[in-house]
Amino acid sequence: MIDKSIVRAALLASLLLVGGLAHAGASQGDAEAAIAAAEAARAESARMKYEWNTIAPLIEQAKAAVATGAFDDAVALAGKAKYQSEAAIAQAKHESEAWQGAVLR
Repeated sequence: MIDKSIVRAALLASLLLVGGLAHAGASQGDAEAAIAAAEAARAESARMKYEWNTIAPLIEQAKAAVATGAFDDAVALAGKAKYQSEAAIAQAKHESEAWQGAVLR
């Protein structure tokens, strides 16, 4: 009789391996989509007047990576830019509500 936990572990390992191989190499389209998402998030943080000064350089580095064919690097850089933009947006939302607690009464 085969232990079900061993079968599940083997199946999970196989799925992770196949999934990892499917995402191992980013394409130019993947990189361009990641950059577009990062730019949209950056625009939102700028609209809220909370754009961090580290975001635009990351997007420019991602674009440069696309130009050299380093699509994996471009996706990673764009992901960092999007993450930072989302963090800036969260900070703006927090600050817009939290300032009231700092006002003396």
